[in-house]
Amino acid sequence: METGEKCIERKLLFLLTLQLLFMKLSFTNIYLLLFCLLISMSCDKNAASSQADSNSAPNGGAGGSMARFTIVGNYLYMVDMHMLQVVDIANPTKPEVKGEVYAGFDIETIFSYKDKLYLGASNGMYIYSIANPLNPVKESDITHFRACDPVVSNDTVSYVTLRSQATNCGSNKDVLNIYDVRDPKTPKLITEVAMKSPYGLGIRNKALFICEGTNGLVTYELSDPYKPVKKAEYKDEVFYDVIPYGDVLIAFIQKGVCFFDISDPLKPVFLSKVQG
Repeated sequence: METGEKCIERKLLFLLTLQLLFMKLSFTNIYLLLFCLLISMSCDKNAASSQADSNSAPNGGAGGSMARFTIVGNYLYMVDMHMLQVVDIANPTKPEVKGEVYAGFDIETIFSYKDKLYLGASNGMYIYSIANPLNPVKESDITHFRACDPVVSNDTVSYVTLRSQATNCGSNKDVLNIYDVRDPKTPKLITEVAMKSPYGLGIRNKALFICEGTNGLVTYELSDPYKPVKKAEYKDEVFYDVIPYGDVLIAFIQKGVCFFDISDPLKPVFLSKVQG
């Protein structure tokens, strides 16, 4: 029987693979990959749960801010340009589509936290409640100038990077927008921070990690969550997205994936790199 550590490692490997593939595949092709993923994830539940407290995200899955899918409990949520789809994965060998709702215009990314889904679109952010997992309900949306738009969030704050340097984004600004989402039905823009070329981002405790493409990876301190303070930069790679996973930061780079020790989240330490 597989150990908890090996089970978690294998799940993460497949999640990393899907993180890259979901950006380009149709729902139909995703189902084929999902079938393989779910079979691979059917390892011993007791072994896996032994690692859950330290290694799992609050929603039960790990994913980057630029992903087009997220797993919450027994459900997979996927977005394309306009639609949000719900797939029941309680039976790993028989994933079942349960519903599809019109989510908005030019949806680019999805991020889950507890019973909320945060959808990043080219013209704004959408917040959905999944209190009923089978029936996502839009609670609010907030618009911004047209730009590429990854998002991460917690109970009180949402962080959204807006990037101009892309052919389909239509903006000339590069910023980090910080929203007060304590009332998810009325999100409020609190702070706008100038950036160089922001891509994906991630949160770990009081640290915010932002990928800046050719300008590296930047770490911010969040003692005041609305006034991030830059603490560290790593410029040896071209960074696109990150996944904080326990004490490890997984970073998607131009030519592969690299890993950082974030046991001290404000002082990431480079561990290794996988090129491919």
